[in-house]
Amino acid sequence: MHVTVKFFAYKELAGRSESTIELPHGATVADLAALLAELVPAIFPLAHQATYLVNKRIAGRDTTLNDGDQILMLQMLGGG
Repeated sequence: MHVTVKFFAYKELAGRSESTIELPHGATVADLAALLAELVPAIFPLAHQATYLVNKRIAGRDTTLNDGDQILMLQMLGGG
């Protein structure tokens, strides 16, 4: 299956704003994060710390992905 990942804040490190990634059926957000860390080493370990939205909804690491999903990779900032 194929999903589209939009890197947003990570686009400078990734060297592109988005990428189409091939994953096995049944892959989860955690699987995607691990693959991104492998394919784009510059974003590791940030890929594991990012917040992921799948089809505009916040997704947990155990969320199963589907063919054609759009994943947004966001960097959450905190402050006071």
